[in-house]
Amino acid sequence: GEGVAEHTINSDGFFDLEELPEVVVVVGAGYIAVELAGVMNALGCEVHLVVRKNMALRNFDPDIATALNNEMVKSGIHVHTNTNGVAKVTPETTGDKKTVE
Repeated sequence: GEGVAEHTINSDGFFDLEELPEVVVVVGAGYIAVELAGVMNALGCEVHLVVRKNMALRNFDPDIATALNNEMVKSGIHVHTNTNGVAKVTPETTGDKKTVE
């Protein structure tokens, strides 16, 4: 989507962060996205996990995927399902924040 390549990092870029962000948007439904969302949540970030379809880890065992999705929500991760991904990322005019649509 528009602005995604210019204003985001991939999972490798996580290791290059010099400061802990207040808010993190993780896009994906696989185990790397889920793990990254969990780590950032445990570190105290407000975490939003953006999933294109009905749940994270949907290709894994259905009972485990459902239980994990429920636990992520209980732990404070904001799971956004059925999003069709990210259409646009726009930086705000002041500061480091970005708007994700």
